[in-house]
Amino acid sequence: MKNTKKLIQAAVLTALACVLTIVPKVPIGGGYVHFGDTVIYIAAILLGPIYGAAVGAVGHSLADFFSGFAIFCLPTFFIKAIMGFVIGKVVYNHTDIMHFILGAVAAFIIVTGGYFIAEIPLLGWETALISLISSPIQWGMSMLSSAVIIPILIKNKNRLNL
Repeated sequence: MKNTKKLIQAAVLTALACVLTIVPKVPIGGGYVHFGDTVIYIAAILLGPIYGAAVGAVGHSLADFFSGFAIFCLPTFFIKAIMGFVIGKVVYNHTDIMHFILGAVAAFIIVTGGYFIAEIPLLGWETALISLISSPIQWGMSMLSSAVIIPILIKNKNRLNL
């Protein structure tokens, strides 16, 4: 029963990740700022690394597809899966600030490096260099929103039946 509950929670979070990656989005450089990554952090921290990877991979790839960025579906699938998995490995069952910071730093490296590498063959060096500016901005916004939302969810985890 517990696995069914986690699977349903992951499915809801996957849909939420897709929607919050699409709306609202603020264009910056070669990408855009959105709240979808916050959902990956939530999934990884509350459900674990496998669910964090699935939510990131599927939710964000679908968002790329629905937003007209189908060229990024495959890179996004792998980058966000790795991000969700690593965050889950670092932070799952650890609610202290040090683990959260380690997970955040790992996410920064994975997303910034991943999109830089993916954009070189897809869009060229110049655009890839711009992603070295836009990816950290996106990461910072995700960290800020996660730092606000996740402690509230953890504090109320039992009451929310998470």
